[in-house]
Amino acid sequence: MTAASGTSAAVSGTLLQVAVTLPVDETFTYRDPRPGVRLPLGTEVIVPFGSRQVTGFVVGHPEATAGSVRDIADVVGDGPAIEEPILDLCRWAAGYYLAPLGEVLRSALPRGERAVASRRIRLTEAGRRLVDLEAEGRSHMAGITLDAEDRALLARLRAARSLSPTALARATAGATARMAHLGKRGLVEIIDWVAGPSKSRKGAGEGKTSAASSEPPVLNPHQQAAFEACRAALGKGYNGFLLHGITGSGKTEVYLRLIAEARAQGKGALVLVPEIALTPQLAARFRARFGDDVAVLHSALPPADRLAAWRRLRSGEVGIALGARSAVFAPVRALAVVVVDEEHDGSFKQEDGVRYHGRDLAVMRAHQAKAVVVLGSATPSLESFRNVLVGRFRRLLLPTRANPAAAARPLPPVEIIDLRRHLMGPDQLLAPPLLEAVAQALAAGEQTILFLNRRGFSTLMHCQACGAVLRCSSCDVSMTLHRGREKLICHYCGRAAAIPPRCPACKQAALQGLGTGTERVESVVRALFPSARVARLDRDTTDGQRDRLEKLLARVHEREIDILVGTQMVTKGHDFGGVTLVGVLQPDQGMHLPDFRAAERTFQLLEQVAGRAGRGDRPGRIVVQTFCPEHPAIQFLRTHDYEGFVRDELARRESASYPPFSRMIALRLDGRDEASVCAAATAAAAHARAQAGTAVLVLGPAEAPIRRLRGRSRYQIWLRGTDRAKLLAVARAAAGVTLPREVRLAIDVDPQSVL
Repeated sequence: MTAASGTSAAVSGTLLQVAVTLPVDETFTYRDPRPGVRLPLGTEVIVPFGSRQVTGFVVGHPEATAGSVRDIADVVGDGPAIEEPILDLCRWAAGYYLAPLGEVLRSALPRGERAVASRRIRLTEAGRRLVDLEAEGRSHMAGITLDAEDRALLARLRAARSLSPTALARATAGATARMAHLGKRGLVEIIDWVAGPSKSRKGAGEGKTSAASSEPPVLNPHQQAAFEACRAALGKGYNGFLLHGITGSGKTEVYLRLIAEARAQGKGALVLVPEIALTPQLAARFRARFGDDVAVLHSALPPADRLAAWRRLRSGEVGIALGARSAVFAPVRALAVVVVDEEHDGSFKQEDGVRYHGRDLAVMRAHQAKAVVVLGSATPSLESFRNVLVGRFRRLLLPTRANPAAAARPLPPVEIIDLRRHLMGPDQLLAPPLLEAVAQALAAGEQTILFLNRRGFSTLMHCQACGAVLRCSSCDVSMTLHRGREKLICHYCGRAAAIPPRCPACKQAALQGLGTGTERVESVVRALFPSARVARLDRDTTDGQRDRLEKLLARVHEREIDILVGTQMVTKGHDFGGVTLVGVLQPDQGMHLPDFRAAERTFQLLEQVAGRAGRGDRPGRIVVQTFCPEHPAIQFLRTHDYEGFVRDELARRESASYPPFSRMIALRLDGRDEASVCAAATAAAAHARAQAGTAVLVLGPAEAPIRRLRGRSRYQIWLRGTDRAKLLAVARAAAGVTLPREVRLAIDVDPQSVL
């Protein structure tokens, strides 16, 4: 805790410990000069910080401090912006993820509920006097001569009280230079200005329903047993469950029953799902069951609607929060149930800013609230499965599908096609057995999903004459050809470029696309089956627009589409009753990534997409094309043997001391100048090794697998150990290195990606 520097006041009011919303680890002491006022914890305040004003949150009330302190500038809102349960969660997150507390607190608030600091231009006292004199008919002040445009600018500022430099520059040509000139004359000044919380319409845009309308289905014995186990734990302190159910086993219905029980007791519920904008079915099911008692929180909502949902939760008007990872901070009252659906999904990990894991924060929130937490998945993460083995969670099994017709059948068989035995030309993306299977499904009036986890038409463009590959000028990756947009696009920074007629290196007209994306698959399938109704589901076809996604999914449900080509978006919880065939085209690229989780992620992804087949009245079939049929992810997929895969993979991880048998922290450094980044990484690694001893293994520094992103060179240092406290101490020591001005260092605790 540090006393804020600068002009100070005598310490005679209430002292406040404030976490400012800046990337600084300390908290700072300020004074509230108002007599007899004690601001609650979590109150947002505006405080002087150096020469500017910033926002912060009250996180303590120290009794004394060394030296003098500065006064707060203002209080935002009429009460605490963050209530104590969320403040406690943010404190834990800041400590665990080595993140500044103020930044964690800021991430817990939706846009619009945060105060926003910016630069503004306003008149000085002399400027106001001059404008008043002009209004009285006087043309000048002593020593100051202005032209008509100067006077107009001053009058504009007088009327508006203050304006942003950007708004002023847009409104008046040459305003920036004139403001600088007027500033030197003492007529205008630049200030730090803070806007408080915005207003929003109550319940705006949330797609409200008038009443709960869905009649719950009858639970099968496995669902009933899982529900009873969770219900028995309600109100008895923290309890953790892993709901391990095969695809289509009815996990969502167990969640709904448990939440209904909690709401009947007057308790609240929090449900986290990966990428909620991709699963409108789930939001619809919750609203059909609970009506207006559901607040949906995710980034696809307009900010005003998200803010309205957040405020309805906070007021207690709504008792159920449903959202993506940031909804873990939702202000649910009397929290009794926390659900994390598809808990294995990598999108629960925040990869920039405060690098928290939504699933793990959800477990901690349930622990702090003494609530029941249910983690659901058909392919649980190895971390969660091991937590079952060591007694942290209780596993509840749903081994059969909920649909009675599907439950009477075994899971769909998996046929493996060894592509080494099938010689195919460049446009033969489907091996003969898969081609025949698609034709049979079409003839039977059934639907097919073709899965390839790559967007675009060709994954790279190369020159047949000199061998050069067209690469992104900002990133160390090849550009992807998107034929529909006639562009080369970098899938990391988003840079788009026209397709050159000739090779930039040798000037020959010999450019050719290599590799396959979903756009090319769609084109080939349309040519192979001209009478079939073919559609593509990836981020290019939806373009982040939820209405496009919902219309496309509705067409699949109505069986207006025969063949759906897609990326992992087709695996996200969709229940297509007419799909009987799933074809997997190229899983090999994911198996061989330089990542110790590559096999786990490949198995999870394939088992999830395989689960889209045979969920209705007709049996399903899965066909997988691969050059590596002997890979464990493929071998265990053949029999849907999740537990066999987990035992095999856990043994590999344990022998190599990888998580979940150890903990890891990645230190990621980046900057424009590669030499500076390398030198900083070398110094940080030296700091780490000096602190590590034998308890922590320090690996690196080394170039990141993707050496350059968005014009910045990247280096990594990896820390591994079993002692969490020692690991954090080593990370802090490494982060204490003095960095060149433009080099950034980020700490990633429990990293989910090595790239």
